[in-house]
Amino acid sequence: MAGGSVLYEIKVVKPKIWNFEVVKGDKAWEEVAYSARVSGVPANIPAEEVFKVMVRNDYGSVLEHIIIKFDVKMSKGNAPELLEHRIASHTGYSTRYIRVYEGIDREKPAYEVILPPHVMRNSEMRKAFLDMVSENLRLYEEMLASGMPKESARYILPFCMAVGIYHFTINLRSLLNMLGLRLCVRASPEFRCLASQLYFKLLDEIPLLRGLVGCRGFMRGTCPESDVTGVRVGKQHPSYPPCPFKNKESDIYIPTFKELRKGIKAGKFNLERAIEVQERIFEKWASWKF
Repeated sequence: MAGGSVLYEIKVVKPKIWNFEVVKGDKAWEEVAYSARVSGVPANIPAEEVFKVMVRNDYGSVLEHIIIKFDVKMSKGNAPELLEHRIASHTGYSTRYIRVYEGIDREKPAYEVILPPHVMRNSEMRKAFLDMVSENLRLYEEMLASGMPKESARYILPFCMAVGIYHFTINLRSLLNMLGLRLCVRASPEFRCLASQLYFKLLDEIPLLRGLVGCRGFMRGTCPESDVTGVRVGKQHPSYPPCPFKNKESDIYIPTFKELRKGIKAGKFNLERAIEVQERIFEKWASWKF
């Protein structure tokens, strides 16, 4: 095989969420309202409003009664970012036991890779990138053919291999925490793509959450990214999308904590426009098109 091509197709894929399920479906939010009443919320407050107050005020313990399950596919290199969200259960694709061109998620054998946006946009760099990936995978195949165990051959696998595949179970409190962090413009492009897919799938299942979910600044009403150069202050960072909430003259301006402490006053917040703006951004991120 020396100097030859790989046995199976190298297929460029996007980060992906599938098999998304909210346990108890569109009635799951009622569990939160019920739990809140157990702890003393008056019966005369409508259940829908109880649920929204629990989310809006971050009364998180009752949100843990909503359970969400989904499958996720991401790059080998960025998978540790997902596993940083520790209040969750996950079962992962094992490169120790599975040849990386196989898997229950694909119809036929193929090497799946995820390429970052800056590589996707540069045709010359993309070709060079994929040539190098092919060389690594050729060596992977040579090692397997020589009798080397998969658990050793996998050490040659590139960062971009789409083998960060997990079946994930998480409660709503933890998922909202994840989305608050990963829907920020500072999150990695790959995780923004996944978080945006999760955002739309979650709202499809629990429409009451619309207007309550977004980046941390949107959910808190105050952005924690004070003094972050290239995002909230200074010249726009070329690798980050612009923050839609930083313009002080805008009707969707969200101040940082530091700006509030300095006495900056925010005007009336146009929630509907803010939702529309961020959802346009999330649609772009979820599409993985550049």
